[in-house]
Amino acid sequence: MCGRFAFNGEQWPDVVTAQTPDIEPNYNISPQDNVHCLTMENEVQNITPMKWGFRPSWSKKSSMEPINARFETVSEKPMFRGAFQRSRCLIPANGWYEWKTTPSGKVPFYHQSKEHDTIFFAGIYDDWVEGNQTKGTFCILTTTSHDSISHIHERMPLIIPEDSVNNWLGNGKFDISPLPMNVHPVDRKVNSTTAQGIELTSPIRTLFD
Repeated sequence: MCGRFAFNGEQWPDVVTAQTPDIEPNYNISPQDNVHCLTMENEVQNITPMKWGFRPSWSKKSSMEPINARFETVSEKPMFRGAFQRSRCLIPANGWYEWKTTPSGKVPFYHQSKEHDTIFFAGIYDDWVEGNQTKGTFCILTTTSHDSISHIHERMPLIIPEDSVNNWLGNGKFDISPLPMNVHPVDRKVNSTTAQGIELTSPIRTLFD
């Protein structure tokens, strides 16, 4: 799964042709936060802020707002399949956090590409109307973790390679290209959704070092 991630607001890959907005760094992006997502309409890329927590346009008001959906079944689930067919997006990130259960409790780990590049999580989105307001909402698609990081958690965000960005947005197709990852433990300060700062992503020593 993916329940927390980081993006410095910069370093958009060259494949992004949309005008990139000024975005404040957020090293502890949490559910219900607004996130700038990459979408495509009529073969034109757009960058749009949306709330992390998916609510389909046809649903009634509910507290059920999933932040993740399994890629293996997203085309089958009634809640997600319509958005998967017509409204795919990409979420920029520098890395994500996952928690591993250890004898000393749950330890957060930060995952990032070995090149420290911006990566794209696959997502789906929909617009939900409340009164006179239309709110864009999204969730992140997850897949089975690479062998190199599966000891932390069995699931991870589905990462779309740069050369598949337009294909994913346009028709849901992408090349399978495992990305070499680095993973390291970080301070438990990240457990608080109000914690901020690039230091949240910095490695710390543990009893296992």
